[in-house]
Amino acid sequence: MKRILLGALAALMLGGAAPAAAAVKVVATLQDLGAVARVVGGDAVEVEVLCPGPTDPHYLPAKPSLARTLGKADLLLYNGLELEIGWLPSLIKKARNPRVQPGQRGELDCSAALQNVLDVPDGPVDRGQGDIHPLGNPHYTLDPLAMAEVAHIVAHRLAELDPDHAADFAARADAFAADLQARVPAWREAVADARRGHVLLYHQTWTYLVHWLGLDVYGEIEHRPGIAPSPKHVQAVIEQGRALGDVIVVAATWSHLDVARQTAERLGAPLAVLPASTGAEDGVDSYVELIDTIVGRLAAAAAERGTP
Repeated sequence: MKRILLGALAALMLGGAAPAAAAVKVVATLQDLGAVARVVGGDAVEVEVLCPGPTDPHYLPAKPSLARTLGKADLLLYNGLELEIGWLPSLIKKARNPRVQPGQRGELDCSAALQNVLDVPDGPVDRGQGDIHPLGNPHYTLDPLAMAEVAHIVAHRLAELDPDHAADFAARADAFAADLQARVPAWREAVADARRGHVLLYHQTWTYLVHWLGLDVYGEIEHRPGIAPSPKHVQAVIEQGRALGDVIVVAATWSHLDVARQTAERLGAPLAVLPASTGAEDGVDSYVELIDTIVGRLAAAAAERGTP
């Protein structure tokens, strides 16, 4: 023992560096939240994500491997608004990790950053209405201004877990938020032609996106969220779209694209298939790349709509 202590003392006297502080282990439910954690945390965090980018987060299987991942977490970041209600509570239970239990410092509902939740139901909700979220639409990660606020609450919680890097976390969150805010006018301008027409959504995934972009949505192909649309409803939205004219159909890469394509063809409208998450496809590896890709495809669809 004496030899070990003398060796350690000698190393310090010779200028040996003290061991680096362990990185905060962050587990995010969604790729978008993981992307923000990597930007804000920098080298002081290790980030793993439970839901792959190409997967619809409503329906992620609660695999034992995901529970093991969550069992190592110092901080759990989740979307909230019951988006992960079908699988996250089960994983938290199986993980047996006291740090990420509800109410603990290692658990962060990122929807707490929202100033305005969209599509909050007015009355009682039941399963017969489809995949209705009683707390409101959970797909806020497609709003860059909301994600700017998410970055700030992530920085604050990381600072509680790792006070030595608090200033770095805050500075990175400020820079990320400022970058997004600076890009929003150009993103909006890029879809100016799309604003002159109308949009038909496959699912309410895109509600926050079309809200901040100022697009006019006249309906959804899904009459009840998460339930395959009836032929009668599809025919109704097609007839409405034909009467309006200048329509773009929007669907996620994980949507039932056969129905979306058929609807667009019958409408004579372009179909914009958009990645709904960071990592949903190659070349969409950061949050800025996600929004760039979405905006670019909407602009291309608007140009196609205007071609005789």
